[in-house]
Amino acid sequence: MRISYEWLGEYVDTSDLPARRAAEMLTMTGTKVESVEEVDLSAIIVGRVLEQREHPKSRNPLWIHQVDIGGEVRQIIAGAPNAGPGSLVPVALPGTVVPSGKEVRDARIAGEEGRGMLCSAAELKLSEDHAGILVLERGEPGQSLAELFPADAILECEITPNRPDCLGHMGVARELAAAARREMKVDFMPSFVPGGPPDRIPVSIEEPGLCRRYIGVAVRGARIEPSPEWMQRRLRAGGVRPINNAVDVTAYVMLEYGQPLHVFDLQKLEGPEIRVRRAHPGETLLCLDGQLRALTTAMLVIADAERPVAIGGVIGGQESGVTDNTTDLLLEAASFDGINVRATSRAFALRTEASLRNEKHLSSELALAAARRAAQLLVELTGGTVSGEWTDHYPVPQEPVRVSLEPWRIDALMGTVIPEEEARATLRRLGFHVRAEEGSWDVFPPVFRLDVAVPEDVIEEVGRIHGVDNVPPTLPGRRRTSWTALPTDRPLDRAAQVLLGGGFNEAVTPALVSGRRQERLGLGGAFSRLANPMSEELDAMRVSLLPSLLQATALNRNRGRLQVRFFEIARVYLASAGDAPLASEPSRISALATDLDFLLMKSVVGRLVLAVGAPAPSFERGQGPLFHPGRTATVKVGETTLGILGEIHPAVLAEFGLSGRATAFELDAEAVLSARAVRSTLSLPRFPAIERDLAVVVAEQVAAAGLLETIRGTAGDLLEALTAFDEYRSETIGAGLHSIAFALTFRSPDRTLTDSEVDQSMESIRRRLEADHGARGR
Repeated sequence: MRISYEWLGEYVDTSDLPARRAAEMLTMTGTKVESVEEVDLSAIIVGRVLEQREHPKSRNPLWIHQVDIGGEVRQIIAGAPNAGPGSLVPVALPGTVVPSGKEVRDARIAGEEGRGMLCSAAELKLSEDHAGILVLERGEPGQSLAELFPADAILECEITPNRPDCLGHMGVARELAAAARREMKVDFMPSFVPGGPPDRIPVSIEEPGLCRRYIGVAVRGARIEPSPEWMQRRLRAGGVRPINNAVDVTAYVMLEYGQPLHVFDLQKLEGPEIRVRRAHPGETLLCLDGQLRALTTAMLVIADAERPVAIGGVIGGQESGVTDNTTDLLLEAASFDGINVRATSRAFALRTEASLRNEKHLSSELALAAARRAAQLLVELTGGTVSGEWTDHYPVPQEPVRVSLEPWRIDALMGTVIPEEEARATLRRLGFHVRAEEGSWDVFPPVFRLDVAVPEDVIEEVGRIHGVDNVPPTLPGRRRTSWTALPTDRPLDRAAQVLLGGGFNEAVTPALVSGRRQERLGLGGAFSRLANPMSEELDAMRVSLLPSLLQATALNRNRGRLQVRFFEIARVYLASAGDAPLASEPSRISALATDLDFLLMKSVVGRLVLAVGAPAPSFERGQGPLFHPGRTATVKVGETTLGILGEIHPAVLAEFGLSGRATAFELDAEAVLSARAVRSTLSLPRFPAIERDLAVVVAEQVAAAGLLETIRGTAGDLLEALTAFDEYRSETIGAGLHSIAFALTFRSPDRTLTDSEVDQSMESIRRRLEADHGARGR
């Protein structure tokens, strides 16, 4: 966006602030200035055209001018015919370098001598208009052009999409005022009081979702003529071609406030009335650019009682446009839905200054401020009378925003001490209102700042104006200037601590994955595909965290790290099932290791579940699409299934280019949390425990879980703890058999047990294991 530095001076004092220094300040506070073009017109003089005739011999259209440059008449050849006799024009004499960088020299063209150059606005860096010679409104032959045009510099600014308030000079001036610690000269909302009789134009909005506000103002008795030189100069500086005073007012206010406006010839509107509606099938509109466009029912139009007269937020219609014969105007200021404006603009491959701004979702309150300012200028420049009654249809009012902020959080987040008074002054200069109480602020963003909604947004405003270059480099842990206790009931944090303590590294992986890979892994049918994916490898929502952890493992293996342990606690996304209208988004706890066997990973799961506050889990044989058959277990607490644990299937490892073995688990976080038991305290034991080991040999298909259940049922209340700690296979115990060893702890709460009591219990356990499972001692 082109910003005139001379124009900025109308809103904030820039008299002692060089343009390049201002550009640096704007860039450092977030409004990036890509270039600064300082306009020096001291070498350009004013000339008066005395005679103009077409070049008699040139193959290309050229015109020969006799130009009075003050006591001397020179012949100058130009390629544009718009500067007729009597016109005042800018002249660059031979040896002069014009602001665009071109050096002027004497030349002979097809036998005719040319001694100078008549300049366009683009060549003088006053605008981007190359259409013809710049015709001046005033000046004397030989006078320096610098005496007519104030010194200026054009700042080419890059405005981010979240800051449409900076798509006007006033918004950029506000940023500069805050950065330079100065006050704005003007208020955001003009105090215009219309003095004409009531002259209300009927307005109806049939699509309030696409047009949140529409203001219509009648202006009677306007004189349509060229705009004054100062307005034309500023419009050109902003990259807009002047047309006439009425149309130029809307362009000027748009470059001032960032709010697009439009003027209709009121006499050309049927009714006259305005209907904001969708286009009807088969409707067309001859637009201001001379193109006849076919409209669709998805497009919003501004219509009168019979036909469309403008495409909402994009471009006006030619048949209702303002001409030299217009006397009565209808001024429009509206707030349109940005998504609809963008879709319409793309459908026509037409991006106008209006659509560029309207597609950014402008504040509805901006429309009223811009309408008042435009009404002021229309009275001043056209002599018209503004209606004493305005139509302001506002079906979807903009809700005010209040952000509660504890001021200590500014220092904590920024990592430096910013005095509270300075922070409040910064916010005030940016248009914020702050109501400060002891230890707490209520911050009210200005109506044109729709991007501020949470405390971090407010802190960002203070920080960027304070200057990120003023923030010292500190470690995150030392940034807080005050401390508060973290919430105590964060069970998933305790799960993460168990995994971190077990040597696992936390991973953060994208929610978007390859749908084809999920199908190859047997995870198809349960996931949602994106309608407009960024790439084929990111076209679906994940249904498991494990493929992402496998991808991260492969990345580490490829870089030489052979032993990997990863975990992630995040959401997965399951497609809707049955009559459910929306997909479910459960949280999962997943971990993967290339250096832990099944039993060690099983112990990690047990510690994790206990740390969260649930009872010790049990494990049963299970199966899953990513896991090795026969080396997989279902994790349960009581009858509640928490998830799955086991070795990753070799085919799955091969899909990611991995070899060897890897173990993993994936638990449903909600199931784990719901399994938490009420915690109770126990007194320290008063009597000693007796520990015994038991190793039995059973058939390969007999699982340890069944043996554990039998031992617990036989030992009764005296059994305090029971753990399976070893599994053994060898030829000595026989083919198809395996040995499992258990550690048993016996204790009585009210007496000391004797060895004979424990021996009797152990013998009962052996007999029961033999009877129920065919177990024999080892």
